[in-house]
Amino acid sequence: MVISLLKANALRAKYLTKQAYQNTLSKKLTAVVCSPTSGIGQACAIRLAEQGYKVIAIGREKPGRAEAVKEQLTKASQTALDSILQGEGGGNVDTPKHEFYPCDAFSLSSIKQTTEAILEKHPVIDVLVMTQGMATTQGFTPTPEGNDEKMTLHYYSRMAMIQGLLPGLRKSQNSPVVLSVLSGGVHSVYKYYKEDTLLKKHYSIANAANAAGFYNDLCLDHYALDSRNSNISFIHSSPGFVNTNWGTEFGVVLRSMVRALQPLGRKASECAEYLLGPTVFALSHGDTLLKVKDEGGVYIYGENGQTKDLTKEHGKEAREFIWDHTKHIMEKAGFDTNN
Repeated sequence: MVISLLKANALRAKYLTKQAYQNTLSKKLTAVVCSPTSGIGQACAIRLAEQGYKVIAIGREKPGRAEAVKEQLTKASQTALDSILQGEGGGNVDTPKHEFYPCDAFSLSSIKQTTEAILEKHPVIDVLVMTQGMATTQGFTPTPEGNDEKMTLHYYSRMAMIQGLLPGLRKSQNSPVVLSVLSGGVHSVYKYYKEDTLLKKHYSIANAANAAGFYNDLCLDHYALDSRNSNISFIHSSPGFVNTNWGTEFGVVLRSMVRALQPLGRKASECAEYLLGPTVFALSHGDTLLKVKDEGGVYIYGENGQTKDLTKEHGKEAREFIWDHTKHIMEKAGFDTNN
């Protein structure tokens, strides 16, 4: 853990500099973060705010939540500014005005409305970070749109956000990044992806986890290989074991076991350095992203910012099959998948 923390601090020192902060401010870079109210999503939103990004937070609507999130992000921006400039007139610099958009990530229709509202006000998007998820032992539980709740948060909602914000990402001139934080390089293949794509017949905790990870790889790869998205880097990362409130949906016994192990996990803020440093901040710094195999398509990163490989079953046939399926799901929610 000590070595991991040292590396995280090294990443922070490398990318959180006066020049980088001023560069971000001058370009007025904008980052959209889904699930910014706790855990990894919150840590990523704060880290982006510290770097000078205007953060557009997307989360469930609750009384007082919008103001609390904006206040926290504003504090992070100002604290970083004061630390970086160290008395050089930081009070004369305007920090970004962060925003919060309420959205029900279980509903693709809600995501469509939210992304449309964001683009109406912010036509250019530079970063999209998605960390929404849930940890339950429940079986297939359909949303009103008919998709499983866990698969919706871990997969369908993420692709819907990408689809909705694609026009803004394509307009970015600053190495835009789409980062899906889930299980990059960790999951196995969901072998029933053709015969039971929705997991209605073969649902299990393991199958749901593998399907979400496998589908993320395939659909992010589809987006990455589309020539219209040649300016965007699509990344699937795994965060490792992080000390968060993960597992709140578990029963008492299982939740107690998770809580007992939590102190062994790294801090969410440390995790955010590994997620954003080698990807978002590296590209902004002018560094080149790495892959296990030097070929086009999705980037896979592990919990320490290291490159990981795709599954052996990853290929054109699986990619096209999952894209056609996902396209159909999104079109039912009103998305235009031809743009």
